[in-house]
Amino acid sequence: MNGMKGVLWSVLVGMAFPAFSRDEAPETPQDYAVGVTLETHGESPWYRVPLPMEVYATSAWPDLRDVRVFNRQGDVVPFALEVQKSQATEPKAVPLRLFAFDASPVPVKPNDDSGMQTVLLRSKSGLEIHFESEDAKAIGQSFLLTLPENGVESLQVSRLRLDWRDPAENWQGKASVYYSRDLHRWDELQEASQLMDLKRGDDRLKIDTLRADITLSTDSIAYLLVILDSQSPALILNSVSALTDTNPPAAERVLLNARGSKVSPTEAIWRWDHPQPLTALDIILDNKGILPVELEWRSSEKEAWRPLSKTVLFWLDGQFSDSIPLSGALVEAVRMTTLNAKLPETLPVVRGVRDSYQVIFNAQGTSPYMLAWGNGAAVKADVSMDMMIPKALRERQKIDALPRVFPHTRVVLGGEARLTATSAAEQQRLWKTLLVWGALILGVAVLLTMAWRIWREVKKGGAA
Repeated sequence: MNGMKGVLWSVLVGMAFPAFSRDEAPETPQDYAVGVTLETHGESPWYRVPLPMEVYATSAWPDLRDVRVFNRQGDVVPFALEVQKSQATEPKAVPLRLFAFDASPVPVKPNDDSGMQTVLLRSKSGLEIHFESEDAKAIGQSFLLTLPENGVESLQVSRLRLDWRDPAENWQGKASVYYSRDLHRWDELQEASQLMDLKRGDDRLKIDTLRADITLSTDSIAYLLVILDSQSPALILNSVSALTDTNPPAAERVLLNARGSKVSPTEAIWRWDHPQPLTALDIILDNKGILPVELEWRSSEKEAWRPLSKTVLFWLDGQFSDSIPLSGALVEAVRMTTLNAKLPETLPVVRGVRDSYQVIFNAQGTSPYMLAWGNGAAVKADVSMDMMIPKALRERQKIDALPRVFPHTRVVLGGEARLTATSAAEQQRLWKTLLVWGALILGVAVLLTMAWRIWREVKKGGAA
């Protein structure tokens, strides 16, 4: 009996010893699923790199605790995670490229099914635009506007200011604004806005701006079309400027598309592969229209749905429904139920919004460095900015002025298995759990053995 107990205790102690005596080995790139190489140039002690979109979508932890930077020797270098913020902008006027069209467009043919007329607008340079209108005769002077040629890729426009040659007499007219991505399909942004230039003695009343709350971008909405009403006297337009508003510094956003699936004609669910700490939802209808909906969300597949908002989604006159704010809690899925309506044939696009981060790292060791992520066993390792760049140096070493490094080559490291790895602390907890169960099983085995031996002794005594 004592020999059996000794053997069992020896086994348990032998199993427990590795759990309590294991030293954590230094991390290596192979402890992480994937990475990208970083080529640095110059002799700066610090560099910064914006996190690639793949990091947010495939990180093992939504708080990005499994992000690391390694040097060429495979050692982890000190780094900080910093929310990227846009620069504060002051109001300014940006001249747009201007192309004038003939004042008398030529109707091509009516569209029999809709009552619309296709109108051909011609510029003196030979540019032609096919434009649909319910009343071709109402189209007067037309002006095409595009971004300037100085490398501006995106511009948030609040208004358009028209600069025209002083008319000989008092002038008054109306103008409409349209926008397009491809010069073929045009949508209305502003309808029949009043313009005027009136003089009386030394007094002058001039209304020369049009509302145009829109973002011009080289890869999205790149064109605006200003059309004066045909009843408006002709203007000699010198230039058109886009006016921007004051914008304070704000956290830059990352947009993560969700996968949508229709549950019924009135219900659909959108999911992300990994729960995300979302600060807002962007929902964009595929076509112009209005859709009243009720929205719910959940943080994991096993949790119940929680109410989010009852709202109206819309796309009309160049305006889109606002983003729906969230608290930053983890969101795994969003459910949409229409109110007295059916879902459109093509589901809306649902994008989760979260803060955008950049990594600032200390260039210890030699280049190339590697940004790695994807480790379920990782613990938070980034340091504060005060520990990365001392306050005494922060005044002359602005974060936005640090040399910027861009991800270069994607490298598979430890692979997808690292996403579900467990930490040393979790392994120790598992061993402790096994030891408790082992002790219980051992106790039960000892009691059963004692009971069996007593039963045998009793049986022998009865037989005697």
